[in-house]
Amino acid sequence: MRGWKAVIGMLGLGLMMGGGIGFLLGRHVWPVRYVDVAPGDLHPAWQAEYVQMVALAYTRDRDLALARARLTLLGDPIEVLQGLPGHSPAPISPEARSAIADLLRALRSSSTSEPPGGPP
Repeated sequence: MRGWKAVIGMLGLGLMMGGGIGFLLGRHVWPVRYVDVAPGDLHPAWQAEYVQMVALAYTRDRDLALARARLTLLGDPIEVLQGLPGHSPAPISPEARSAIADLLRALRSSSTSEPPGGPP
């Protein structure tokens, strides 16, 4: 009986040491690095940051098609912009707020000027 307790104790100790070493290796020596993640896979806080960057880029280059394509990766562009204030954990800067409002106006005006079903 004593031999089994020693074996079980050694197995338990080995599992705990292996788990600890694996944790340290995975956390500090070879941590996971995410590269080229789709915007839809980001944490909601980073999605909000992405939307703000798209809006700020739109105010700089005025490329509505590119801004729409970038926002489509998160869903309907108008709904994404309208839902941003509720999903952004950090305060939105006044510059970003005006950029978002400007982009939202442009998206709404372009969607009302196109015939139903999109461009031919």
